[in-house]
Amino acid sequence: MRKTSLLLLLATFCLAIQAQHRIDAQQAHAVRWDKPQVQNRQATPGKPQKAEGLSATQRAVGHLFGNNPDSITLKGAMVGTAGTYPVATAIGPDILNRYAGCKVVGIRVAAAQSLGKCNTFLYTVENGYLSDTPLTKSQRLYEGWNNVFYNGDTALEIEEGMTLLVGFDYTETESMVASGMGGLCTVGKANGENFLIYTDFGSGEGWYSVNNLGALCVQLIVDVSSLPEKAIGMSYFDTGFMYKKAGEKVEMYVIADNMGREDIDSYQLSCQLDDQAPMVFNYTEPLPEQGSTHLQPVFPLPEDISLGQHTLTVSLFAEDETEVSSDKATGSVSFFIYNETVARQKVYVEQYNSQNETMASITNPLFEQVAKSNKNMVLVNVYEPGNPLAIEEASYLHDLYAYTIPSFTVNRAYFPGESYIAYDVNYYAEQYAPLVPAIIDDLVSQDMGQPSFATIDLEAQYDNETRVLTINVTGDLVEGALDILGTPSVTLLLTENNVKSKQAIINQVTQRPTTKQDYTHQHVLRGFATPPTGSPVEVSGDHYTARHTTVIDPSWNLQEMALVGFVTRTAEEVTDDNVLVMDITNCNALSLSDLTGIHDTEASAGKQQREYFLLNGQRINPGNLPKGIYIIREGGGKRKVIHNN
Repeated sequence: MRKTSLLLLLATFCLAIQAQHRIDAQQAHAVRWDKPQVQNRQATPGKPQKAEGLSATQRAVGHLFGNNPDSITLKGAMVGTAGTYPVATAIGPDILNRYAGCKVVGIRVAAAQSLGKCNTFLYTVENGYLSDTPLTKSQRLYEGWNNVFYNGDTALEIEEGMTLLVGFDYTETESMVASGMGGLCTVGKANGENFLIYTDFGSGEGWYSVNNLGALCVQLIVDVSSLPEKAIGMSYFDTGFMYKKAGEKVEMYVIADNMGREDIDSYQLSCQLDDQAPMVFNYTEPLPEQGSTHLQPVFPLPEDISLGQHTLTVSLFAEDETEVSSDKATGSVSFFIYNETVARQKVYVEQYNSQNETMASITNPLFEQVAKSNKNMVLVNVYEPGNPLAIEEASYLHDLYAYTIPSFTVNRAYFPGESYIAYDVNYYAEQYAPLVPAIIDDLVSQDMGQPSFATIDLEAQYDNETRVLTINVTGDLVEGALDILGTPSVTLLLTENNVKSKQAIINQVTQRPTTKQDYTHQHVLRGFATPPTGSPVEVSGDHYTARHTTVIDPSWNLQEMALVGFVTRTAEEVTDDNVLVMDITNCNALSLSDLTGIHDTEASAGKQQREYFLLNGQRINPGNLPKGIYIIREGGGKRKVIHNN
């Protein structure tokens, strides 16, 4: 290889290294303080540490990776343009909650080189805004880690749910830019809001989150003297799906946290089913100060456990404790024991939609593709309040489930370990659209295999003159269904296809958002034939019935409509307190497109030769009829016949 080529490669390599140290404006996004992403860390932080220069009751708290509070992954990061920039990191409730009641007495800052006298600041984030009066202190920052202490009367007490923005005013000089080596230090990977800069990256001047350099090396100094010496807590407890069989072994998942300021040498986990004697699991592995560990005990259910609802309570005890130290050291979960199950008829998929979101125009055809190909799926689009296609009775669904728009639930059922009941496929729809139908298919298939405790069958008759739709609902109940569901409720709703209304879309030519006024919407929720939360059914033995009527709006096209029904538990109101048990145990749907024919006037009927209908009024082709009971209309009259061929 020639020397000139080698020098060229070395120069290219050096430029690449410098580029890796610079903030990439293309990977920055404007921060919305009303929806901070400070909990979206992609790496597990190490526990808060005793650091050099801190007292015995002071700890370094923040985005710490590994067990060294002074660790630095990238040294010499830079903006790339001379100037003064406030830089910071956001520390959210996921880190701060365990320090509620403790005080922030200072901050720690790592510098890649001496930065001179810098102003440091600490803001609280309240109601989507930064506080007007931050804690500030100016101090010289030298190469390495620097401790900046506040005066005693200016310490900030940490509160439950608090988010803090902590940082300093960083000045990048012309000489730094020329040398390609800045004064910033980062650790780990960038995610959430753990490296922020105040500047203008295209959306106006404000705070931007930088994704390509790691977490900014800025930490809180917290006085933990208000914490107990030894205390254990539980930050997560789960027992999997809520339906279980007698004798089943419940695989639990527990995260145990040392919430004190001393190491715990041993601890116990007590599991109590209802009011029975508890089963105790002993752990002798040390749990270090502010450390966490994952426990997976297995609790066997009795073979003779009764059908219906049961409660499992789990409590943690540190060393010689005989009582739980706080409400954070115990948790309980309810589940239901079943014996029999019936097959799912349909899976109910409810998409929380918006005519004002361009992403909806991307997901809609993907959901429609699955709805056409997967006959097990019933799709209903519920539009958010304020949309032309929204209905007031359904607004509570957006409040309960729609953590983002669009998103969707499958049988309104919670999948263990997820942050929300609803799912969203927005990232995949935008980046890898062909994958989305398979994802939805998998979710539908998964729920088709879940236990169900009631069937639901629908029949409907329609009167053309009065526009009254009469709906008969019947179903069977498995053994113990009432112990599991209580008195079941049926929810009936109406959807319409090929509805023309506005929709925000992306213009395929300009690639800019625009509004299409005559967009075609599918599976639009038009109204309810029962209360939105359902209506209790009449139960007789292992069977139930219900009958409801509703009036079809003249603006709706009955030929494009469907009746959807599903069975749930009975509740006057669905709230955050009971939403997890308001899953759908079974669902069915009935097309209304053929209901008008059987109720035509006698004059028009006389023009027909002979027509065949199912008992629910649906017109069918008489060729190759299977055995069954049918209605024949002929010569202006109707009669029932039994077909045996």
